[in-house]
Amino acid sequence: MSSTTEFALLRATAGVERLDVERAVHPGDQQRERTYLVHRAALADRAVPALAEVEDPATSEQDAEDTARRLLQHDRAHGTGRGPVPAADARWDTDPRGYARQEHAAAVRDEHGQEHARD
Repeated sequence: MSSTTEFALLRATAGVERLDVERAVHPGDQQRERTYLVHRAALADRAVPALAEVEDPATSEQDAEDTARRLLQHDRAHGTGRGPVPAADARWDTDPRGYARQEHAAAVRDEHGQEHARD
């Protein structure tokens, strides 16, 4: 694994930890909860190859699956998906990580658009 990849994962981990603190400070804030879930699921998905070097790959695969499923369940319960294929679509039942990838891509586009709106 390259040092660039390691740095990106470290940075993403710090971001997810910050989001976790924010949601703890503001319990019940569904937007903060969803933001945390999106970024936590993306981090778990991206970390699978790196973690395979230090732990049983089944462990990181299961974490990625579980966190993606939490996001999917949240969006189904609250109707908060942002991607082109809604959370209610049955395809996500067998591919929750694909759903998490879709939602993370949408979140990154939204965040990027907000940064440019401030310029």
